[in-house]
Amino acid sequence: MNKMNLSKLKITGDCHTDTATLEKFSHDMSAYRILPALVVEPRSEEDVLNTLQFARNEGLSIVPRSGGSDLSGASIGPGIVLNFKKHLNRLTVVGEETIVEPGMILAHLVNKLNEHHLMLPSIPSSSALCALGGNVGTRATGPKTAKYGTLDDYVRSLRFITAQGEVVDTSRGLPDYLKSGLHLIRQKYLADKTSRQIVGARPYIAGGYNLKALERYSDIGELAAHLLVGSIGTLGIVTEIRLKAIEQQPSKGTLVAHFRNYDEFTEASLRIKKLDPAALEYSDASCCRLVNGQILNLEDPDIAATLVAEFDDSSDKVRTGREIIEAYDIARLWEFEAGSPEESALWQDRRRILPSLLKYCRQNNLLLLPIIDDIAIHVQDFGPVIQDLEALMRRLNIEISFYGHAGFGSIHARPYFDPASQNLKEQVETVSLESFNILQKYKGTLVGEHNAGRSRSVYLEQELGPAFAYLRQIKHLFDPDDVLNPGTLFATDPISTHMDFTVR
Repeated sequence: MNKMNLSKLKITGDCHTDTATLEKFSHDMSAYRILPALVVEPRSEEDVLNTLQFARNEGLSIVPRSGGSDLSGASIGPGIVLNFKKHLNRLTVVGEETIVEPGMILAHLVNKLNEHHLMLPSIPSSSALCALGGNVGTRATGPKTAKYGTLDDYVRSLRFITAQGEVVDTSRGLPDYLKSGLHLIRQKYLADKTSRQIVGARPYIAGGYNLKALERYSDIGELAAHLLVGSIGTLGIVTEIRLKAIEQQPSKGTLVAHFRNYDEFTEASLRIKKLDPAALEYSDASCCRLVNGQILNLEDPDIAATLVAEFDDSSDKVRTGREIIEAYDIARLWEFEAGSPEESALWQDRRRILPSLLKYCRQNNLLLLPIIDDIAIHVQDFGPVIQDLEALMRRLNIEISFYGHAGFGSIHARPYFDPASQNLKEQVETVSLESFNILQKYKGTLVGEHNAGRSRSVYLEQELGPAFAYLRQIKHLFDPDDVLNPGTLFATDPISTHMDFTVR
């Protein structure tokens, strides 16, 4: 690539080419490292437009980035990293309709909404790190997704810049080529019974574009917005997000139970799920041991799984949930009153799971590579899938921890790798492929909650079969020159390509 002529980049924001900044933005929270050519921190939408035009003239790609907390390598790339976090982080309207820029940290928005007794229900545990642009890009979920849905359900409209440099507000109409193209794709999909059955039969899938939106939205502007949600920056550059906040629903009480085996855990989860809990969470014994918190700890080593059930509509459901759990051979059961210090401590412990696993890795010189951390399965298969994955790891002599959202079948599986291993790349590839094969047996997916990215999108075509063609058609319509975040949703390289095996 020829040397960039930076004098042609006309922006009021910041532009970085120094080694330290490029190195900083070569990582997100995934296992990957890709050095960008340039980092731009725009101050305005005009800066974004001018950076896009500069990128096209220089033959560079654009990688939108907000919080940089992505686990699949979707916020790094070899072109221009467009970092919204520094300047485009304003909250311009707060209320039942909330308008926010992509660089705002999610926890800051949550705090502002709290002041108005409002909430966004789908809040991931990483809210202190992640930003709204990434939440939109990955169709974020959280503990309350089983009852309240994903962030997608609370997006009213988006303002974005197309790959061709047009500013579009999805609430005010689309360029003719997008309007007619989306109408045609939608009509084809609605007539394609096979593809709709494949997509409909899967558990919750964040990976790829939201094909279910093709059925859900007849208004083409709404459809465009909900295709952009979950597109990890591959269809457009989002500059403004309009959200629907809802009235806060305070807890009515929370149950925590240690189960001795996965069969009873799975059966109890299915029964409690019918009570429509606000949250239904899961963690294994290793998570309790490593967190070693006030609630999540391991006084009884003879446990397999911990179930957390929070209810926000009726204290009667808390009582019914307790009766369900007490019918099993559990090791321990707690019931916490709404708003109690113990309930607060529990959710603090839950947020500490991933930091505790990372601390354990640093202390023991291990790698916690997020390569199968985004599993989605049908809830009734929770126990069998965990047991099959545990058997795989025993065979490979790899330690692993599990936690996730039992309410909608989401599992974060976190294997620990030895960076000194002579065949580390082969181990990574084997764990990924054999885990994928296990999930195929249960009609599950590796791309469940946080989208596909570099570590998982290689499996999308095999999972979706003929429905995968619609992903390519949508990408070609929005970004025919593949300028926006290439290599993240249509990856063909082995997943270990660009991986950084440094403990950090």
